[in-house]
Amino acid sequence: MSPDIVQSLCRAFAHIFHDKTGATGTMVAIALPVLIGMGALGAETGVWYTIKLQNQSAADAAAISAAYEVIAGKTDLSGELTAAADEAARRNGYKGSTPAVVYPYSDGSVTNGLAVTLQQSQGALLAAMFLSGVTVANTTVAVIEAFDSPCILALGTSATDMEVAASAQLEMRNCSATANSTASTAIELVGSTSSITAATLVTAGEVSLNGTPIDPAAPPPQFALSSPALIGAPSVADPYADILTHSLLVTTMPKTGRCKSSMVGGIRIYKGNCVIPGTSLTETRIKLAASTQISGGWGIVAGQTVDLLPGTYWVTGDLSVQSGSVIECSSCDNIRGIGVTIILTAQTNKVGAVSIAPNATLNLNAPRSGQFAGLVIAQDSNGLPLGTTYTSNHSIIGGTAGASLNGLVYFPRSSLTFHGNPSTVGPKCLVLVSSSVNIDATSSLDTAGCAAAGLANLPMISKVALAG
Repeated sequence: MSPDIVQSLCRAFAHIFHDKTGATGTMVAIALPVLIGMGALGAETGVWYTIKLQNQSAADAAAISAAYEVIAGKTDLSGELTAAADEAARRNGYKGSTPAVVYPYSDGSVTNGLAVTLQQSQGALLAAMFLSGVTVANTTVAVIEAFDSPCILALGTSATDMEVAASAQLEMRNCSATANSTASTAIELVGSTSSITAATLVTAGEVSLNGTPIDPAAPPPQFALSSPALIGAPSVADPYADILTHSLLVTTMPKTGRCKSSMVGGIRIYKGNCVIPGTSLTETRIKLAASTQISGGWGIVAGQTVDLLPGTYWVTGDLSVQSGSVIECSSCDNIRGIGVTIILTAQTNKVGAVSIAPNATLNLNAPRSGQFAGLVIAQDSNGLPLGTTYTSNHSIIGGTAGASLNGLVYFPRSSLTFHGNPSTVGPKCLVLVSSSVNIDATSSLDTAGCAAAGLANLPMISKVALAG
């Protein structure tokens, strides 16, 4: 090889070794995967953030849905509440695992709440060189708050639950009425001459006048409501279903021992803690002592006056109070909380009904304390022996103008035609719980004095709010 060629090759190699013009390209080549990864991570972070925003709406809907299940009396955590939360979340675009529901939930600011947590796993794509994936988590806490205590709780789920007859006025200034029916006439005024004055009306269905649903935002003048009626609302559970059971109601009922009596000043006076056939109570003026079972039904006829001493009475058949008769407790005192409880319970697998005529005199108040505190008249309804039926699925409680009942009137499995008023003295408390209610004459109801009257566990209308 000639010396010139060798020299040329050496110069070429020297030039290559000293050339720096490719350094930037090399550095870019080395850094490019990192730059692409960082950009991809940013892009995917935006996607994950979008999913989190969407899932937050789903978590809110899930918590609200599950909380309304609680209001309706459904508290099975793994079944009812989780199912409601899952359905609501997926309707709102959630695609993750089954929601985690915590009930009851409380923390430093929430005392009666329900928490729902959603978790959705997302695998990494462009950002896989940094992360294998992420879990997008959202938690919402719904707070269940008391809204109002109804004077009327109608538990039927179809047809008209609560009706105010033509020319009847119903006044409930301190409380509301609730109907669980989904019908368009769930709460209805019959005739333009009837009216309701109340804190509000709440129903799963609608409120109507003469069969036509009203606009809750602009009700007709027959509805004088402190707050607009709530339609399409969740149902309200019977708060006494697990309390006023058959076993509780009959625990202290006497089952043996014929009641003895004597005549004093023209009044037949019976001793208590015993059993007497209703057919034998025929004297014009009768005084009964507490803890008495009236067996086989009891009819109080026109011209009769029955005076109940304070305490509890059981009727194992129908109770009929005819026009022109009187049933009262002359020694009761609503101010001092001394009162009576009448329970219609089963005999030979039949639970009786009550029928109190419009022209009967009726003055009874519930006791403030004891086993049946706050309870004035009840039909045995919960946990009945197998095969038990009712002599009638309808009861009537009327009375003359000025007649009064004070306390809880409980007929959850029967319809009830009613008119009456709470006591004019002492704490005012008159609450109706039945399958359906027909107010057939001007009446007033009240819950303002129920705690003082011994009825602490009132029906409750609740609302749901999201914790801040």
